[in-house]
Amino acid sequence: MSRQAGVFSRLIRWATRSHFSHAALIFLVPKPDDGFDSVFVIESVPSGVDITNLRHYAIDYSDAYDVAIRRLEKEWFTPDVQRLVRGRMPNFIKAEYDFATIVAIARSVLQRLMFGLRMRLSGLEPTLRRTYARGGLAPASFICSGFVQYGFIDAIRSLVREGKLAPAALDDVLFGASLTPQSGTVQILATTPEDVAATPKLAWKYVVIGRQVHPVASAADAARLLGRRAAW
Repeated sequence: MSRQAGVFSRLIRWATRSHFSHAALIFLVPKPDDGFDSVFVIESVPSGVDITNLRHYAIDYSDAYDVAIRRLEKEWFTPDVQRLVRGRMPNFIKAEYDFATIVAIARSVLQRLMFGLRMRLSGLEPTLRRTYARGGLAPASFICSGFVQYGFIDAIRSLVREGKLAPAALDDVLFGASLTPQSGTVQILATTPEDVAATPKLAWKYVVIGRQVHPVASAADAARLLGRRAAW
């Protein structure tokens, strides 16, 4: 996703040299028989982990966001495996803000700005390593795509260890160009929204702009639509 307005969206796009500033994982799809008819995503946000109706980005705030949808299309990626990937995401939901939370968020504004500057100068992975070495935590807005990448890798690693999937399946979910099957947590969290957008391992399906859903079959198709948006 890309938010057209907002200082932190612009900071992330500038720091990662990308059109995109955010990534999330489709968590639930419409199931009218079960009582819901919306698409929900699970994502890392500044206040923690949240489940958000996709309508928020694609409809309610369509003037502010571009949304691109990509899909892993592998025969082994069955509904059971998909559920396992989703289940590996942190098991908590954003709580309502209290005064302490508001103070903490205000304090984190400068930290996020400094993190973005260091990231632009040194790259995401070195910046993450230095942050964690000092006992700090990376701003959630900068590791949203790493959060998605971690869910895939952690779930598939477990299935490979159990002999339920071939080791080659792990290669299919390494979206960051520098990742290997042995990559550690910091390397995984250093996956950027641009890595998710650029990887050839995910199929392009749709771009949503101004409440209009455009089927796309390639990065070139998506770039043409997003380029038109930038021109507008």
